[in-house]
Amino acid sequence: MQLPESYSGISASSRYSARVLCIDVPFATPNTDNQTVMALFTEHKDLIGLPVVEEGKPFGMINRHIFLSQMARPFFRELYDRKSCIAFMDKFPLVIEVETSLENVAQQVVENGDKSVADGFILTEQGRYVGIGLGVDLIRRVSDLQAQQHQQILQSIEYARVIQDAMLDRSNQLMARELRDWCLHWQPRDGVGGDYYAFHRHPHGWLAVIADCTGHGIPGAFMTVILQSALEYALREADIQAPATILNALNRHIKQTLGQLNASQQTSLSNDGCDAIVLSVNTELHQLRWASARTLAFMLGNVSDEIISLSQDRVGVGYTDTPEGYSWPEQVIPLSRGDMLFILTDGVTDQLGGERNIMFGKKRIQACLTRYQNLSMPALSLAFQQDYLSWQGHQARRDDVTWFGFRY
Repeated sequence: MQLPESYSGISASSRYSARVLCIDVPFATPNTDNQTVMALFTEHKDLIGLPVVEEGKPFGMINRHIFLSQMARPFFRELYDRKSCIAFMDKFPLVIEVETSLENVAQQVVENGDKSVADGFILTEQGRYVGIGLGVDLIRRVSDLQAQQHQQILQSIEYARVIQDAMLDRSNQLMARELRDWCLHWQPRDGVGGDYYAFHRHPHGWLAVIADCTGHGIPGAFMTVILQSALEYALREADIQAPATILNALNRHIKQTLGQLNASQQTSLSNDGCDAIVLSVNTELHQLRWASARTLAFMLGNVSDEIISLSQDRVGVGYTDTPEGYSWPEQVIPLSRGDMLFILTDGVTDQLGGERNIMFGKKRIQACLTRYQNLSMPALSLAFQQDYLSWQGHQARRDDVTWFGFRY
């Protein structure tokens, strides 16, 4: 009996079809008697099922165990030795064309029940018998393919992570040059993700954007690419020192890219966008200007220990229910040396954990910031991360996580 062909010498398309399962085994015909069948099973110890073929076409399948158990009964050899083997034959075996995909083979085997896994199935080419396939070989091949596909997906995600890191690296370098005491924690849930940040200089200070795009993993990462393009457009068209106009431009560009501009004639199935905060720091006037679309930010003053939550608008950016011309309110407050600002995406607030398996929430964030306010921003970030991970415990990560903080 021949074993299944190895991968070497098999075309790429055949590796994913039933042909790779094909085993050349002895077969019987309707004229074959049971004595001959007994001899075949005796000679081929590993033969589970014996196909019955008539004029090159599959006719049935004889199960080894059923046949041997029947022939072992008293007087059955005397009665049936010289009779046709079709008396013990399964008249409706599973028959599969060799060009059928392995995925489809697996589906047919499952639908046909345990019999096809245990007995095997007949393989044909253009309707003519060519061999049999075994359930155990099918399971092994499908498992191997799934492992290969999983590895390819992981490699693709890893390469996508390199691209996303490179896209964000310029902002990281600018932060390191422009900010004296700052922190940034960016951790996608699935290697790559939908959280995004950007940092740009302007004539009177700098501008920062923190955003949480729809989704995580690869879909979220695609949205960050769209957001990056939208921001480059916004910085050319809008006032870089006016956060609200930046959000307005982002909204229009995202809706245009995703085909969401005309809701009445909309052909896009996408209802995607982002939550984002755009903030501009004027280092000459010592002012903070910001516009926030559903993004949490806290400020802790150097003079007082009071922690305040910066106002945010409840309308997201780019979604189908956000009007094209929507304007986010812009706020302005003075900055003093030592003031601290901390911005977070909702992957932090919404994370389940603790003894009661509830969300991390705003109050715990505020308590952490108050507790660690005298630390440097990198040390504060590390302490905050430890508290956050302790809270998460064994719970699965729900979303991408980003926080950005600086001390003025």
